Amino acid sequence: MNIENRHITIWGDSILKGVILDEEDGRYKVLENNCVSRFAGITGTSVLNHASFGMTTGKALERISKSVTRNPPKRDDIVLIEFGGNDCDYNWAEISANPEADHTPKTPMPLFASTLKNIVDTFKSFNISPVLVSLPPLEPSKYFNWISRGLSKENILHWLGDIHKIYRWQEAYNDIVVTFAKDDNLRLIDVRKNFLVSDQYSTQFCADGIHPNERGHENILDSFLSYVHSI
Repeated sequence: MNIENRHITIWGDSILKGVILDEEDGRYKVLENNCVSRFAGITGTSVLNHASFGMTTGKALERISKSVTRNPPKRDDIVLIEFGGNDCDYNWAEISANPEADHTPKTPMPLFASTLKNIVDTFKSFNISPVLVSLPPLEPSKYFNWISRGLSKENILHWLGDIHKIYRWQEAYNDIVVTFAKDDNLRLIDVRKNFLVSDQYSTQFCADGIHPNERGHENILDSFLSYVHSI
């Protein structure tokens, strides 16, 4: 499919913003040649990127509602939606302090599913069927070490049961996205699969275990381009 000169609007979190962790100074920054900017250059599309660090579906719905009121999208616009990575996250400091208590994620699964539907329905009211993007996976060992910095690793691991529960939990949110796309007859760009079948899996993530590094962004770009060539 030729999408040259098409307008693409992106709503997502820091991954599609192009954020990576600079492992020299431990700070987050935007990768200049990230997957979105390279995709725009290769395909000749115009991209308005609303993706933001720490964004959840709840925050996004509020911003999207205000945005479409101010600037109604056009029917031939392409809208990409990528959420879930922050929604499934926990307050690890609280878990570290009290591992025996019940803890809930930022967005519980039922609320995540319903809010995602509300986001999609917002665009459908403008006769736009958004394209959903699956969640890139995380690297559980790196992520566990990152989120437990300065906290009790023992308490967090006690609450988790095993480190790989972090991966499984995030995958459950991805399943919600995939299932919703199928049930609502929406297009889906599956960026997760390329990571799972690739060699040297862990080398595609920053030290925090959740943000793809430059190699990971290359992987996401390949998924985007493969999707375009398939339709």
